Amino acid sequence: MLRNEIQEKTGLTRKAIDYYEDKGLISPEKLENGYRYYSEKDLDLLKKISLYRKLGLSIGEIEKCLGLGNKHLATILRRKEYELDIDNKRKNVLDLIVNGEKDEIIKEKIDWIEAHESIYEKLERIFPGYFGQMIFVSYKPFLNESLDNNKKKAFYDYVEFLDQLPKFELSKDEKDYIDKISSDFNMKTLTDITQSKIKAIENPEAWLEENKEVLEQYDLYKSSQYYRDSQLKEIQDKLKKFMKDNNYYEVAIPLIRKFSKSYNEYYEKLLRANEVYLNFKF
Repeated sequence: MLRNEIQEKTGLTRKAIDYYEDKGLISPEKLENGYRYYSEKDLDLLKKISLYRKLGLSIGEIEKCLGLGNKHLATILRRKEYELDIDNKRKNVLDLIVNGEKDEIIKEKIDWIEAHESIYEKLERIFPGYFGQMIFVSYKPFLNESLDNNKKKAFYDYVEFLDQLPKFELSKDEKDYIDKISSDFNMKTLTDITQSKIKAIENPEAWLEENKEVLEQYDLYKSSQYYRDSQLKEIQDKLKKFMKDNNYYEVAIPLIRKFSKSYNEYYEKLLRANEVYLNFKF
């Protein structure tokens, strides 16, 4: 079937279908006249994608669901049930506070919540504001796990290291800029990008070949005068210098690898992918 028919049957916009094709979720046949021909399989996939998007799943989650089926859906369901359970318990504590419950009862409930919150939630709570926002957000997909007892030392060593760092200074303009990109560039988008990075390191040779033109354009952008003069580069350079001057990479990264199993697995694959990327470029 052609584009108009597939749009009618799925209710999706032309741009949405193009986007899912760009992400590799569907692979319609390209006809000699330039049109795309969509099979029944493409139709079924688009219907599933549309359903999953309505349920709030990210592109990365959808990609895994299409590949692993109900197995990964069950994982997502368990995670969402857990998040809802935590939210309900927080609501119950608020009710107790409003109703004047004893402090020891409230503390007992809070201790339970704190013991079951994710590593990311702990870090976000311990380090509120711009400093935590800039450092932790890129790690978020790897910090959704709970903190195991045998990993607590590495976690609290990381917290102590961060807390001893000098203040990371930002101007009002820089803070306003971060607020703006944080609202425009939401967490779901960031999660999709990180999932794309994870996919890239699973098979770096194939990913690099498929994205050769994109990488070349990105390299051109990074070397352009527009980027060099941008506020984004200013902030990125300032953060990188701050981390380098304070030995963040030497001290913090090994600690994160100790308390986050998923980040350690990602990091090991990243080392190999980086070698492939350097060989690909040079």
